[in-house]
Amino acid sequence: MDFLEMMKNRRSCRSFVPGREISREDLLKIVEAGRLTPSGCNSQPWKFIVVDSPEAKAKLCDALVLPNGSTGAPWRDQVSAFIIFTEIEAKVMKAVIDYYNDSQRFARGDIGAACMNMCHEAFSLGIDSCIIGMCDQRKMEEYFGIPSGCTVRMTLALGYAAGEAPFAKVRKTLDEVCSFNQW
Repeated sequence: MDFLEMMKNRRSCRSFVPGREISREDLLKIVEAGRLTPSGCNSQPWKFIVVDSPEAKAKLCDALVLPNGSTGAPWRDQVSAFIIFTEIEAKVMKAVIDYYNDSQRFARGDIGAACMNMCHEAFSLGIDSCIIGMCDQRKMEEYFGIPSGCTVRMTLALGYAAGEAPFAKVRKTLDEVCSFNQW
C-alpha cells in the first residue's frame, strides 16, 4: 500500500486485544523508525523507553492517571506495549539559541515527528497505536528513572485492534487546511 493509502487507513486505536504480545524484534523496528527521524540541528532531543513487561506496564498504567483521576487512556490495561517519549536537552547551533534564546525551540516538533514515524512503522507491521498526551510526570520519573528536567511529552500505546474501527476517519477538506502563496 502506498503512503497516502496508509494514511487514509491508519487510525488511533482505543480498543486493543488484551494479552497479545508484540515481539521485541517488531518493537525495535518501531523504535528504529523514531531514531531515524530528522530533527532540528540533528539534535535528536529524545529518549525512548519501551515498556513491555507486565510489571512495568502496570506502573505505566498507574502513571497515565493524573492526581485528579483524569486519564487520556481508560483502555490502557489492554495495551501490549508502550513507548514513553522524553525530551532531553537539545544540542543546537549557537545561532538558534542566539535568535530564539531557547535550545529546545524545535524539540517538541521533533519528538512529535518521531512519534508519528513510529505510528507509521507500527501500522506497516500490522500493529495499531494511539498517542497518549496525559501522564503524571512525578510518577513517570519515579517508576522509570527519568531524570528531573526530562519532560515526558507523550506515550505511544501499541497493540492489536479489537475489531474494526468504530467510525470513518474525519478530516477537514484540503481547501480548509491548504492555500498557496498567502493565507
